[in-house]
Amino acid sequence: MSLLRDMLDIKRGFYEGGKLRGANQDFKNANSPFENTASPDRDVMRARARWLHENNGIVSGIDHSIKVNSFANGMKFQSKTGLEQIDKEIERHFNEWIKPKNCDITGRQHFYEMHSTIPGQRMMDGEILIYKKLTSDKKHPLKIQLIEADRFDTSYQLGDTTMVDGIEVDINGAPQKYVLNAGLSRSQKIDAKDIIHYFKINNRATQYRGVSEYKQIIIDLRNFAGYQSATIQALRSRSGIAYAIESSNVAGRIGALNKDEVADPIFDINGVMVHYLNEGEKIHQFDPTISGTEYGEFVRSCVRMIATGRKISYELAFRDYTQTNFSSARASLIQDHKTFSHEQWHFTTYVLNPLFEEWLDNNVIAGNIKGLSASSYFSDKTKFCQPRWIAPAREWVDPLKDIKAFKEEYELGTATLDEFAASKGKDLEEIITQRQKEKEMMKDAGILDKEDSNV
Repeated sequence: MSLLRDMLDIKRGFYEGGKLRGANQDFKNANSPFENTASPDRDVMRARARWLHENNGIVSGIDHSIKVNSFANGMKFQSKTGLEQIDKEIERHFNEWIKPKNCDITGRQHFYEMHSTIPGQRMMDGEILIYKKLTSDKKHPLKIQLIEADRFDTSYQLGDTTMVDGIEVDINGAPQKYVLNAGLSRSQKIDAKDIIHYFKINNRATQYRGVSEYKQIIIDLRNFAGYQSATIQALRSRSGIAYAIESSNVAGRIGALNKDEVADPIFDINGVMVHYLNEGEKIHQFDPTISGTEYGEFVRSCVRMIATGRKISYELAFRDYTQTNFSSARASLIQDHKTFSHEQWHFTTYVLNPLFEEWLDNNVIAGNIKGLSASSYFSDKTKFCQPRWIAPAREWVDPLKDIKAFKEEYELGTATLDEFAASKGKDLEEIITQRQKEKEMMKDAGILDKEDSNV
């Protein structure tokens, strides 16, 4: 029996990460589908994330940096069907639709402004719903309604149909309906085809709902904020009691107080001393400060940990480059640029492209795109549904070095002018057209020789 126990102990203890004895006794986690694990904590983490976003400058600053660098004033749209007149017509009508009164069901947000709102809410809440709503507006039939995660009705049950935390799925696990609270204890079911459920799947295939992207830093942020508050309060207290009287005759002073005599001859310390101290008494001044080095290092360590949890560099999170050299700062910026590129790809793939396809479908059906009939369009949608989203310009740390590096890549054939223009938030076609116009203008003004083509 003893031998069998020893063999089992050896087997159980082979992997360090699997031991349950000693300090690991409380480290027991369930192996279950993602939603079974996340559902009990999702609402609490969302509420805490919102509080931190509104009350912690570091958190809101990180979100702001990611949004500004990834989307700035929006991912600008261009149609690239290769058919000039069709492209112009699609772009003309789309540029009318993006105005608040035409795209937002509430008439409040510009479409490009939503490019910041939607990812921002996804980061904070973990998810957001975009309801593609058809209206009676013939010129702009498709409207957008942004719905927060609080609207999910997780209590709804529908017979034997599989429900996953407010989402009705089919036998294969594909979402069929989104069940939302409609007020007054009523539920509203919306077809999945009319909803863009925007969230990030992390590492689990069984994830159907989003989780706040602050999840790894919520407790650390709370503790950090508490430490900061306590430190500041301590400093204020110490500075408020800056002076004290030291006396060798404490009994005499107490006796004077009992006799209602004036026991403190000092009316003002920082101003004018109007009386002398009693014999044997002296002024003692407190030092209101604490070790600035220790506190500063603590803050930097916390911000590094928070930045790591949000998958960005410390320098971007804290706007502090004093602790790094040029090469390290450049390396951090390159990694941050990869994060921004992923944000742009993810938003384009899961929100902008499907939303544009829905927009174009409905506007072709309504006859709003001149020169493009419904029969031609639906016979080959991929030919006409060719959106391009131009990201905001990405500034360089050392422009001269970066331009020289690009020039060498271009000459080697490993980069294109189109990629270069896109990195600056521009379209190569527009640049060439504009350069040609400027050249003709200079020729007409006599500034440029008619035969000169090197401008």
